[in-house]
Amino acid sequence: MKILLNFIPNHFLTFCMGQLANSKNKFIKNFFINTFIKIYKPDLSIAKKRKAKDYISYNNFFTRELKDGARPINLSENIICSPVDGSIIDFGLIENGQLIQAKKFKYKLAELIGTSPLVEELEGGVFITIYLAPADYHRIHCPLKGKIIESDHMGDNLYSVNRNAQNIIPSLYVKNERANIIIQSNKFSYGLVAVGASVVGSIVPFWEIREFKKRLSYKESWKKGPEESSKKVNKGQELAYFKMGSTVILLFPQTAKLNINSLYQDKTVKFGERLVEIKAD
Repeated sequence: MKILLNFIPNHFLTFCMGQLANSKNKFIKNFFINTFIKIYKPDLSIAKKRKAKDYISYNNFFTRELKDGARPINLSENIICSPVDGSIIDFGLIENGQLIQAKKFKYKLAELIGTSPLVEELEGGVFITIYLAPADYHRIHCPLKGKIIESDHMGDNLYSVNRNAQNIIPSLYVKNERANIIIQSNKFSYGLVAVGASVVGSIVPFWEIREFKKRLSYKESWKKGPEESSKKVNKGQELAYFKMGSTVILLFPQTAKLNINSLYQDKTVKFGERLVEIKAD
């Protein structure tokens, strides 16, 4: 049964989990939070709130914020910092308009981000896929300052994105619900794709202050994008957060001239730390 659930787009399961995760009943939310802490042992020493009773719901706990200064941001202009906590599960070159999944499946960039003008610019560039485990911090931050020039919401499936699913389901990331952001930095444009998964309630953009009960209500927020006054984003600034966890894919053009020698599969990364370096001209 557990194996089967990995390969079914679990909309019903996501709905049921969403109802429980949003419950403000003290018994329900404290039970889920304390059970999660016991099983996954997240580091709460860096969280603004450290006790189950301080959170109004399980989702409020799962999307917990960090204490100010908990994660110093590498502000060097030639450093791209990690946008999330997680582990690198794939990285490499974007060749013939394709990326690699689980070292065995190829999937099309154009299917991942649609008809964005960035598709052609990314040929020969670099992709980095980061998986967020349940215990990880689940907010997504800007890896390099710039201006948001495009945002979108695509897909509607909710397959699991764990290792079993990655190794068996071809083109997994283009099948799942996802949110795309294209950012223009001083030297080049790059993309960030937040991929949903089974029991991921929503992917919430920073510019949406309303709290929706329905998962797809955020779809229009992504398609509309932020107001002009909010489009400039600084390195380390929050871009979005997952209600439950999933995957982030970074996309950089060849003109970024990234040094990826420091990357390796299963490398643990933390938000704000150096991810890759931009080579000097």
